[in-house]
Amino acid sequence: MKLFFLYLTFLQCICAAAQSDTKYQIYINRIKQFSKPVRVLSNYVDKEGNGPIEFTNAKKQILRFRIMNHKLQILHGGIAYQLFYYNNKYLQRIETFDASGNLAGERESKSEAAVAFIIEKPNLYLKKKKLIDDAEGNINLKDDTNEKIIRVELFDQNNLPIREFQPTYISSKMYWDYNVRMYWP
Repeated sequence: MKLFFLYLTFLQCICAAAQSDTKYQIYINRIKQFSKPVRVLSNYVDKEGNGPIEFTNAKKQILRFRIMNHKLQILHGGIAYQLFYYNNKYLQRIETFDASGNLAGERESKSEAAVAFIIEKPNLYLKKKKLIDDAEGNINLKDDTNEKIIRVELFDQNNLPIREFQPTYISSKMYWDYNVRMYWP
């Protein structure tokens, strides 16, 4: 009899875990670029239905969005989702989407719907990354944008490059923040 109740409890736990994935499946399915199946990476949605949730998959993509009152929250500029692409734990690209799952640009800046990151000086970045990692991100590094370590390429809602007169570089610390998903639109 004890074994039966233990088995029943185990099944309830599995069902509860599966429901947390399926509860948000309608939102996940809107992003066609996000490969399935998925698993919850982090879930900070409280009992009132407010907070962020992140999903990942076998391709090491991470899809995140916020929930407000149990519904998808629309963020700044009409953006509802962010999709992160990683290669060997390094961020390669971020794409932003509206509530319908279409690429959506950040209207407040250059209307970019995607940002690609190119580490042009990997050895130098690794040195700076170690300093940032050792401080768990709580460090004020001198802005190293002029050292041209990390270049970004911007893309519009049609996934076409946004032309710029000269390459755009970001600091190692800013890239680190993006890599650990500190930024929200």
